[in-house]
Amino acid sequence: MGELMPPTEDNPMGYFEALGVVDAHRDQLAQMERDWTCPPSTFRPGLLNLSALEEQVDIHKQLPEPWAMKDPRSMFLLPAWSHLGIDRVRVISVVRPVADTVRSIEKRDHIRQDRAEAIVDVYLRRLVEIAERVPLPVVQFPGEGDSLIRQVRDLAAALELPWDEEAAREFFDPTLVRNRSPLHDSSPTYDLLIDKARNPKRVPSINLRSLRLSSEPEWPLETHLGVRYAQHRNQLWEMAHFSTDPEPTVVEVLLEGARRGGTNRPGVRLHQVEASGPLAVGAALMKTGQRPHGVIAHGFLAGRSFSEIEFLFRSVYINTHPLAEFFVDVPDPRGEALLSVTPAPAEIPRPTSVQEIATQSGWDHVTTDRLSPGRSGMFFRKRLLTDSELTPVITDLIANIERIRTIDNKLSAIENRLNLDGIGANTAGHFESEDPVALEAERKRADEAERALYRLRNRRSVKLALTMSRPARGIFRTVRSWKKSS
Repeated sequence: MGELMPPTEDNPMGYFEALGVVDAHRDQLAQMERDWTCPPSTFRPGLLNLSALEEQVDIHKQLPEPWAMKDPRSMFLLPAWSHLGIDRVRVISVVRPVADTVRSIEKRDHIRQDRAEAIVDVYLRRLVEIAERVPLPVVQFPGEGDSLIRQVRDLAAALELPWDEEAAREFFDPTLVRNRSPLHDSSPTYDLLIDKARNPKRVPSINLRSLRLSSEPEWPLETHLGVRYAQHRNQLWEMAHFSTDPEPTVVEVLLEGARRGGTNRPGVRLHQVEASGPLAVGAALMKTGQRPHGVIAHGFLAGRSFSEIEFLFRSVYINTHPLAEFFVDVPDPRGEALLSVTPAPAEIPRPTSVQEIATQSGWDHVTTDRLSPGRSGMFFRKRLLTDSELTPVITDLIANIERIRTIDNKLSAIENRLNLDGIGANTAGHFESEDPVALEAERKRADEAERALYRLRNRRSVKLALTMSRPARGIFRTVRSWKKSS
């Protein structure tokens, strides 16, 4: 298996993952602006630099037959191995209870439970897709009693490998199994995998070129939970410099739940805040009680509409020092990273569009630097708006806030209707009538209300935006009075 990752305190028996292969896989994902928390469903290996993986293939080919590779990322990166001429392989899966895996990710990576569950489900879905196409032996870890020993013994026989019962029992120590969860409920995807698993007497080799995998998650995975996001932050900090004050106050705005990085920024009075999206950044800045000289925002523009980005720039304008500077990263559709993923993500807008929006919102563009294959950093400096420029800014903010209020009122009306209709949280599922027609009518009303609530699910962002607007209401009233008098 090559040069293996060394044991650690958390795993004293070792990981049995080849260091070079793991690094090569990380490099491939990084070229696509991804990491293990958000692997791509499909990609074009011919557009990536596969030299690191090619070196590992050459090394492993020197090993005595048979040789093996273990890395969870591999189930998404098999096309790269096929591209390098590895055609015939035998695939084996080892899984553990979903609740245990989620708990491990929560503890090790500080990722919230619901997000960890989404990541685990994506990997399980890929395994299900493989199991639907080829015979896939599945070893369930850790198993009860001698279950694990028995499973591995049968697998060794199917792979025609020698087996040493005494050595196996000496190696496996059940007391080292960590992060067991008190929850025992399985997931539908896990159950489907176990149902489709095939444990043949012989494990046949499969042709990687014919194994076309493209399973999509039920919802897009967030891209700011893993190490790649932390690296983006550091790249943007390397670009950032603040010239308005010898010891500037800087607010770093992170996406909600983002992986934290180093906070030691010499010569900077740093405040870190989280925001759920562009509409919530202004409220997050207000909570600091500062009017900072600089703002750094990471990952807020990917896949956002022009109106959201405009709201972001204008809310940062209102809540910063008169000569503030703003650094933000922008997905670059021309980058190799976005070209290699299929289908290409709808990452909008382009840096040129962001520059245009920023200029209209009171920010002068200073420079744009390429940070990575699919991402650029942009530097803006605030300028004082003239009266003619200030009026549309305030007017647009008023219009946005009025729209948000309308949405909030609609949401409240739907909630009131739910309560009046008797299908709220306290009564859902309890109907006095057992008439099938009446029950079907109640079900349809509940479905309609649920769809309406889904369309207006961003209530938290609405409330944050309303909160952000309160300090500016005096300005709004003044502008309105001025408009009426003129």
